[in-house]
Amino acid sequence: MIAFFGLLSFLPSIAPNGLSDAEMQSAIDSDAISANFIQEGRVIDLPYHVLQKISISIFGLSLYAIKLPSIIIAVLAGFFIVLLLNRWFKSDVAIVGSILVLLSTAFLFLAGSGTATIMLVFWLALLLWLGSKIVGNDHTPPILTISFVISVALSLYTPHLFYVAAGIAIAGLLHPHLRFSLKQLKFYQLIICIGAFVITIAPLVLGCIFNHDTFRDLIWMRDFSFDNIIHNISTAFAPFFSFSLAYDSVYLAPLFGLANIVLTIIGVLASIGKLFTSRNTVVSLLTIFAIFVSGLNQNIAITIIIPITVLSTAGLESIIEKWHSLFPENPYAHIIGTAPIVVVVLMIVFSGLSHFIFGYHYTPRVAKNFSDDINIIQDNLQGGAILIVDQNNKNLNFYRLLDQHNNFTVYTDIPEEVSDEKIAILNQTTDREDLALKQIITSSKTRNSDRLYIYEKVIPAEKTAEKGE
Repeated sequence: MIAFFGLLSFLPSIAPNGLSDAEMQSAIDSDAISANFIQEGRVIDLPYHVLQKISISIFGLSLYAIKLPSIIIAVLAGFFIVLLLNRWFKSDVAIVGSILVLLSTAFLFLAGSGTATIMLVFWLALLLWLGSKIVGNDHTPPILTISFVISVALSLYTPHLFYVAAGIAIAGLLHPHLRFSLKQLKFYQLIICIGAFVITIAPLVLGCIFNHDTFRDLIWMRDFSFDNIIHNISTAFAPFFSFSLAYDSVYLAPLFGLANIVLTIIGVLASIGKLFTSRNTVVSLLTIFAIFVSGLNQNIAITIIIPITVLSTAGLESIIEKWHSLFPENPYAHIIGTAPIVVVVLMIVFSGLSHFIFGYHYTPRVAKNFSDDINIIQDNLQGGAILIVDQNNKNLNFYRLLDQHNNFTVYTDIPEEVSDEKIAILNQTTDREDLALKQIITSSKTRNSDRLYIYEKVIPAEKTAEKGE
């Protein structure tokens, strides 16, 4: 986990090494959270935005401050995925299976993206692990039950996870094992769970009351139509399994390598005879959830990570068991059979890392969706400089937010009276005679690479002579 955290902390400086429009908007939403967030209806993804606001407050508005919450949550999500797989598989198989998925392009992107999308995977991994610890346990520690209830309540702040919570509630009423687990709760434990749920969900309920659009965004979609649902599903899953075409998206294609897909197919075949086990029931329901609810929100498609994690691990387990069954009493054959599996795992991991790192540099249709303006501006503007951003720039509010956390000022037009401050114009030039172009800062992230034009005030000749005297 230490190595994984180090890798996730290091990767954002390499790939994608920039911010998408969604990340900039996330930083704006996090900064806007105030004491009146309930009246303002700012409750969607509240846990993530609070964490991101704290990060920005401590470290300033920077690339890492925006992405740090996702890195931390991704490490926790990876930890719970390992624990979950250890509940369903042998430890050696669980560790290898988790490595294959946690180092996949899909998960690495989520871990380095400064948006709340990582919360989808985090909540599912946490809820599944807690649920697996509770179900079938005659003496469940109260802390686990309370943690599960609070986690369900907090997951409701993430759009469309209401359907997961509703599914858990229905299953708790219908499934005999779940009903038995509920009956094991003592009365005071039940009261504590209900109280914890009500307190945790209260800001969300009040936010929906003050702003009715919030409730719609949490469970439905704007401008609903069945055509939109079909289009959203096809668009959402297009990058997952495209091995020959790159899409105009923040996602690389494919998000999972061919070897992962093959292991997943083997896992599906190995699980057919165990369809009604709790593990395969959960996988089936999560797959259905990922497919159909992605019609309401394309980000939901990324939750397919959890089913692919379980199925690819099941495929790996099936391969190992088949080999061991051929030579059940020969330990040397077991070792010899393990060697090619290790080689294949290493190939999958290194090919996935190289695809992730180089893909965001050499795939134009993907790379152009990330801007490294934040690094360029912060490296070149200090000491009371002026930054000019066009009024029609879609990320103008982000640059204004950048203004609040740095020692420069953002304008939409060049001031009439210019003092001695350095003036930088984003992605455009000026022909004003009182300004002289001193430097052009370029970026490898954009097709038009000249991002920042830096000007200085021209000092008239007579004033220069007077200054010399």
